[in-house]
Amino acid sequence: MKEVLETIPVWDALKEDTECPICSLMKKGEEDALKYYLGPAVMVPEIRVEINKKGYCNKHWQMLSDLNKAQPLALSLDTYYEESKKVYKEKFAQIGKSNNARKALKLFSAFEEEVGKREEGCLVCDYMKKRLDRYTATFAVLFKEDRDFKDSLSKSKGFCIHHTLDLVHSAKAELSGSELLEYLQLLAKLLDDNLDRVQKDVWWMTQKYKSENKDKPWNGCEDAFKRGVDKLTGKGILS
Repeated sequence: MKEVLETIPVWDALKEDTECPICSLMKKGEEDALKYYLGPAVMVPEIRVEINKKGYCNKHWQMLSDLNKAQPLALSLDTYYEESKKVYKEKFAQIGKSNNARKALKLFSAFEEEVGKREEGCLVCDYMKKRLDRYTATFAVLFKEDRDFKDSLSKSKGFCIHHTLDLVHSAKAELSGSELLEYLQLLAKLLDDNLDRVQKDVWWMTQKYKSENKDKPWNGCEDAFKRGVDKLTGKGILS
């Protein structure tokens, strides 16, 4: 295959025994992407052109801001604003010259379309998507080629719903025939079994808050509400 496999991080993530090893990998990928675009890369002309043209989704603009790296983000914002003004200023001028509200509303609709186009892309999401493609491909290839990996995967807690679907989409390029069927059936079984497990844990948490159960053991369900959300929504999901 053309992609470089990520065998070591995939194995490490599987050994963490989390609700979804790809969630762990993608959160790290997201952190790496944010650091990259707030690091020396921001001074590279070619990358600045990419930032000015594509920028980031709303979620990742906010995450970049939350890192409080003032200088690199200010540099990115300055030229990104300048690029945006090339489109927006014309619309504002036309609205200012409008002689009726209907025309102004129509121009605001055109401005809204331009805002939508401006917000379509995200460099951090693109960075993460490349990581995701390598991770999901690696899972399929290791399933096919490494018996120990297959055994470990079959005994794992599986994946969140969204990353299970990502694995399914990726599998078609790496597996075929009976191997593909076996992999898909394992993914379905892991999701089915572990959704039941997490729900059972959440249920026991609800019971623990009843007075008659306050002295009974938690049975490892203290964080069931968090794991319940993680299984449904995942972490490091692309915007």
